[in-house]
Amino acid sequence: MRFSIPATAQSRVRRLVEATNARAAVHHLSAYALDISAPFLADYHDVDGRLIGKRPTVTVTISGDIPRRHGWTVIARLDHDEEGETITSLFPGLSEQDAEAAREYRAIENCCHGCAVARHRTATYLARHENGEMRQLGTTCVEPYTGLPIKGLEALWRFGTLKDSDWDSEEGGVPVDLRVPVIEVLRVTAAIVQAEGRFYSRSEQWKTTQPTADGVEAYFFDRKAPQAWKDSIDADPDALSTATAVRAWAVQGHGSPSDYRHKVGQLAKGETVDPRHLPTLVSAIAGWYRDQEKEAAERAAQNSKPQGTVGERITTNATVTTVIELEGWTYGYHTQRRRLVKIHDLQGNVFVWFSSAADVPDQGDEVELTGTVKDHSIYGETAQTVLTRCRVAAREPVAA
Repeated sequence: MRFSIPATAQSRVRRLVEATNARAAVHHLSAYALDISAPFLADYHDVDGRLIGKRPTVTVTISGDIPRRHGWTVIARLDHDEEGETITSLFPGLSEQDAEAAREYRAIENCCHGCAVARHRTATYLARHENGEMRQLGTTCVEPYTGLPIKGLEALWRFGTLKDSDWDSEEGGVPVDLRVPVIEVLRVTAAIVQAEGRFYSRSEQWKTTQPTADGVEAYFFDRKAPQAWKDSIDADPDALSTATAVRAWAVQGHGSPSDYRHKVGQLAKGETVDPRHLPTLVSAIAGWYRDQEKEAAERAAQNSKPQGTVGERITTNATVTTVIELEGWTYGYHTQRRRLVKIHDLQGNVFVWFSSAADVPDQGDEVELTGTVKDHSIYGETAQTVLTRCRVAAREPVAA
């Protein structure tokens, strides 16, 4: 017998085989050998048949001799119900010849060829001789007629139930050892971000839109999620190419001094990911978009031009690209915090603000900036407009 089971169930199979062999030995039947392969990842389909991931799996092989004495082999158990129907259960590991003979046999109600006593029987056993002779026997006649102990055979019959057993102890839900393909996680993430216009972290749960990671988890694991929504995610034509780019970006961060970049890179290098790490992997798309925007801003900044005239009050829609902590100014016992904020507008013009305000926008924030032109300068080869007395208002982000 050869079949596959979850890798987490292999110790249970070992215990069952050992217990079965021990009971069979009491009745002088040969033990069966057990071999379990090294774990491998096998496709896992949800209850609706949908492929949602992979699962560590092992192949179990149980081998040994079919019990035979005096040329007789018990090849099947015949269970007779009250309506006259017979259910045939083959002895595990039968040859195809014996299995075919058992399937073709027409059971005789209340029959035992051993004692020839006609009485109601809920179960009989089908014995086959090596010369092809078939006998239907009652429970108490099996051993006297064939020399095979019925209790020992019933113990070995347990092997037949192993293949179709439910090895998951959890009620409902997906298996705890399920793993999801990395590229699929990123593809779904890219499609959700495209549909919602931006990435939402779990720190933004107060907003009306659910965090992106929750949406990804719902796609894979929420059996109540609308199928139309899942279909719309799958229909995004650009999601896979975006996912491929995000994965390449994440892998480049493996070995980075940044713990976050290293962890994301480690996850992206694998073919599959544990569901508990989905939020970290999903967040990679936000970092990739930030780097894309930064590179685009740097390219655009090559065409940056001075804006306004000194003393003029100007307003622009822009994105914060850099926030640098500067050495504070100390007055007596008080130190005033100072930060350099660099901002790029949609045309690539660069604005610099040396801020001593208590709060400044974060890198990546999209803002409406109003400030007074203090100076025009050149940094490297980039023209910059230096602003002072700035006022910042958040603006609705553009689509990612």
